[in-house]
Amino acid sequence: MNGTNRPPLNIAIIGAGIVGAHVAIGLVHRNIHVTIYEQSSQIKEIGAGIAFPTPIVDCMTALDPAITEQLQKISGVFENLNAINGCSDEDLKLRPADKLFDVVVKPFTYHSTHRAQLLDGLLALIPPEHIKMGKRLEAITHKEDDEEPLLLQFSDGTTAEADAVIACDGIKSQVRRILLGNDDPAALPHYSYTSAYRGLVPMEKAEAALGKLSKESVSYLGRGASLFTYPIVSKNALNTVAFVHDEGEWPDFKHLTIPGKKEDVVAAFSHFGPSVRDLVAALPEELNRWAMFDTFDHPLSTFAYGRVVLAGDAAHASTPHHGAGAGMGIEDALVMATLLKKVADTRGLYERSGAKNRALEAAFKAYDSVRRERGQWVVSSSRFAGNSAQGRNPGIGSDPTLYTRDITERMNKVFSYDWKSSLVQAIDEYERQLGV
Repeated sequence: MNGTNRPPLNIAIIGAGIVGAHVAIGLVHRNIHVTIYEQSSQIKEIGAGIAFPTPIVDCMTALDPAITEQLQKISGVFENLNAINGCSDEDLKLRPADKLFDVVVKPFTYHSTHRAQLLDGLLALIPPEHIKMGKRLEAITHKEDDEEPLLLQFSDGTTAEADAVIACDGIKSQVRRILLGNDDPAALPHYSYTSAYRGLVPMEKAEAALGKLSKESVSYLGRGASLFTYPIVSKNALNTVAFVHDEGEWPDFKHLTIPGKKEDVVAAFSHFGPSVRDLVAALPEELNRWAMFDTFDHPLSTFAYGRVVLAGDAAHASTPHHGAGAGMGIEDALVMATLLKKVADTRGLYERSGAKNRALEAAFKAYDSVRRERGQWVVSSSRFAGNSAQGRNPGIGSDPTLYTRDITERMNKVFSYDWKSSLVQAIDEYERQLGV
């Protein structure tokens, strides 16, 4: 499109995962033209659970109430962050209802669901003509005239134009590599020396192993390994993630998920108590081993590169020990949608001055100023929390009191976030950047 046929803003989103879908829905809800470019020929999500605390659900509602409506159809609710010494020799099924946990961090309320179900519901909210499949991005080119759109080139030989590009293409972001080049260590994520084995345990088997604990969200702490579980109501199953410390390097960067051996998981938890061992034994025979990479070792100096910006795991990929990776991306999406709505609302200003692209750059700089410190702190804190759950932080060790104090402070910082103030801060910074 060109001339009067061009929409006020034409935004390209790279990646049709959970964060990309939230960005797109938030922009469509604000009458901003978007196109999602997804490299896969069909969209797949792993068969595992995902959970969102209430403040993130509030962000979803602020993006578009239809998101929350979809979530409520397929989610269950549980409270607090609970932990148990997983190496205890006791039969955990026998614990009384009022003494289930060794550690309780509250008050938190989570909404748990199945990743694939959630993504299907999100994509149903986006007009299908705004999603282009089989589009692996190869290059982003600036034209000679700074007021011209960006040119996107794809591996299938096609091209597209956009006023701005939002990269939501995950931990191995192709956009990040295009921007930084392969020689920059920040262009790639790095192994955190922990692998995870994820699976759904049928509820009847989970109850046989854990009793009442099968209905709760629980971290099972240990030495060199840890376990996290929560129920998925829609699947009548217990989502189970087994984390195992690994001293070696990851063998294949091209594949962050490889076939795993259940016998390796059983061996890693052999020193845990009987209840945890029974749950591990109930995991599916076929397990994927998921390498936990993150951006801790080489954090980005900025999330904004002119009219190209990074969001979600493309900007601040973290390990899952805070359960906050997707939530941070949804916070990103809300700030992004708010700023781009502000750009669209000042259309008359930038059309008269010929400064639309400067307005977009100002919006992305404002986004970076609001989101980068928090996003990168979560990456660092999640790495620390994972080590603590496995007794690998010397200052905490296996002391439940020290662990409780530390994880409470961290979780409060993660989830007691004033997102409304961040939106005000973002708009103020945008206007400062433009000098209005």
